[in-house]
Amino acid sequence: MSEEKNMDPFSIIILVLSVIAITTELIGPFAGFYLGGYGNRYSCLSCSYSTGVDLILQYLLLILFVIQIIIALNELLPKKFIPIDASKYGMYIAITSIAFAIIGLASFGITYSWYEWWPELGFYGLVVGGVLNTILFFLQQRNN
Repeated sequence: MSEEKNMDPFSIIILVLSVIAITTELIGPFAGFYLGGYGNRYSCLSCSYSTGVDLILQYLLLILFVIQIIIALNELLPKKFIPIDASKYGMYIAITSIAFAIIGLASFGITYSWYEWWPELGFYGLVVGGVLNTILFFLQQRNN
C-alpha cells in the first residue's frame, strides 16, 4: 500500500497568497504620485520614478516571497528537500516582507513628499500577502 500524506492546508494557502503577492507586484505599480498638470507617475519595477531604496526593496520582496513559496512547497512534498521545520523561518521572512514594503513606501513618500502620493496595488498585495502569510506560518507552526 502506498503511504498517504495529508495535504497541509496552511501551505497551500501560503503558496497561493505568495503567488498572488508576486503577481500584484509584477502587474501593478508599487506607489504613485500626482505630478501637477502632467498626470500620475508611478513607482514599479520598470518605472522611472522609483527611488533607489524602494526599487531595491521591491526586488528583495519578490525574492522573499519566492522563498516563502519554496518553504510552502517543502511542506507539501512527500519527501522534504529542507530537512528542518522551516515554518518558523517562513514566519520571520513574512514579517520581514511586511517591514520591507513599509520601508519602501516610506522611502517613496519621503522622496515625493511635496506631491500628493499614495500606495498602489503592488504595495497592498505585498503587505496583505505578508500579513496573511505571517498568520498562516504561525498557525502552521503551532499545529506541528
